[in-house]
Amino acid sequence: MSSEPLGQYGGQYGQSYVHQRRTYLIGKARPNAPIGRNRESGEIVLIIFGAFLGMLWGLLMPILPLRIAGLIGLPLLAIAAVYIPYRRRTFYKWLEINRTYRRTVRGGRALWQSTAMDSGTRMDGREIEVGPPPGVGRLRWLSAPFGPDEVGVLMHLERRTVTAAIEIEGPGVGLRDSEDQEALVDRFGTLLKHVANGDGFVTRLQILARTLPADPDAHAKDVERRGDHNAPRWLQDSYDQLQSMVSTSSEQHRAYLVACMHYNRDLASEAHAMGRTATGERARDDDGLAAVMARELTDICARLAEADIRVRQPLGQARLSSLLHSMYDPDHPIDHIQAMSRRNAWPAELDATHPQYLQAKTRESQTREPWCHATAWIKEWPLTPVGVNFLAPLLVHTPDVIRTVAVTMDLEPTDVAIERMLTEKTNDEAEASRAAKMNRTVDPRDLAHTGRVDQRGDDLASGAAGVNLVGYITVSSRNPEALARDKRTIRASAGKSYLKLEWCDREHHRAFVNTLPFATGIRR
Repeated sequence: MSSEPLGQYGGQYGQSYVHQRRTYLIGKARPNAPIGRNRESGEIVLIIFGAFLGMLWGLLMPILPLRIAGLIGLPLLAIAAVYIPYRRRTFYKWLEINRTYRRTVRGGRALWQSTAMDSGTRMDGREIEVGPPPGVGRLRWLSAPFGPDEVGVLMHLERRTVTAAIEIEGPGVGLRDSEDQEALVDRFGTLLKHVANGDGFVTRLQILARTLPADPDAHAKDVERRGDHNAPRWLQDSYDQLQSMVSTSSEQHRAYLVACMHYNRDLASEAHAMGRTATGERARDDDGLAAVMARELTDICARLAEADIRVRQPLGQARLSSLLHSMYDPDHPIDHIQAMSRRNAWPAELDATHPQYLQAKTRESQTREPWCHATAWIKEWPLTPVGVNFLAPLLVHTPDVIRTVAVTMDLEPTDVAIERMLTEKTNDEAEASRAAKMNRTVDPRDLAHTGRVDQRGDDLASGAAGVNLVGYITVSSRNPEALARDKRTIRASAGKSYLKLEWCDREHHRAFVNTLPFATGIRR
């Protein structure tokens, strides 16, 4: 059997269509100071102060050699503290970290012990509040009706924010072809655009991906316990054979979405208006804040359904307490909510004296040894175009490591983001023009950054929202040796995802909070 040739143009139409995978480009973080480039305001102030001290020394010192040494040495010391690398950072960066760490250890706040066991209960049945461990800050727990359930709302008094969390189930991006993957990402971008440009009060979203060990023989044990032992022998053998052919994952992956509102005058007015009971009587404004958050979450859940992201359940006070407790003690099952209250959310003991990890212990731990936690922040996101699944090596392909990946997105309206982009582009063009006049070689990294700014401008012009990203990763292990091994594993997986990590030594008790469902860790 033969076929006729396709002819001169037949081969063009005989080839199958190959979809070009879309790539995404994440901008590079560049600090903006009133003067200077790629420097923070504090660093510029330190350099100016060093130059001022050098001038003052030159005016007041009568001895010429000492005058020259001070005139040159003091500004050089300030510049060295800002620019010269020191233990993977700079001396300026370590100065405040070391000062805060020593003050915390010296003041006894690095060792914390819960008083929940001795607090007692009031005569009306209400539990006496117990303060959170260091780094969390003062909290006020609220709740609001959310469909048939309730959602727990947290007021962060020191940060002036209000947060609530829901458990979500991803659309299974890895099981879809590239066109469907990109369509899902575009729908999630529509959600961000709606939240940023809408009339709501949510200004920040956080995605938590929690990975915990699971029993790989759980299904077999369930069949052994609930199966029909009187079933035909051939049916039992057939099911056992089928079960042996199916690979069972030994990990459980849980995902959560946290919504955050910043407290301002408009939110206070809205909470005051909604803080009324069904009979028209006045309620506390805190209850009004919880009602506003429940309304905002309802709107977000509707948008999540459009993005094919299923909402499993809202986190009430009991479920939220269980999740927080599981963060400190991974042995605690997240779904175990019996007897979980707001004061049982925190560990029994917390030790932040070690500079390289945080130790936490609960009363129901299987052993007497505490859990060790270490947190790293994502220092650099991919500088090259990446695909939809660029985080898969970190989220999925790293077995036997207990970890929490938190990505916090601070949203801003499109108009504000465009103005910021135009300001950054003007500064880049002015710097390039200045370099051309001085006949300096153009840094190729600056050209790449200019290209990223141009692409961001095109995306914003098409209606996208402005998003500021920050990411943190917490690794948990039973002992310091296993923690060091897991940290190396996570660093290797992050490298496969084109990420650069930096461990938050001497401030793990504060950095650990950024992987809790509080939507923290980013400046506004």
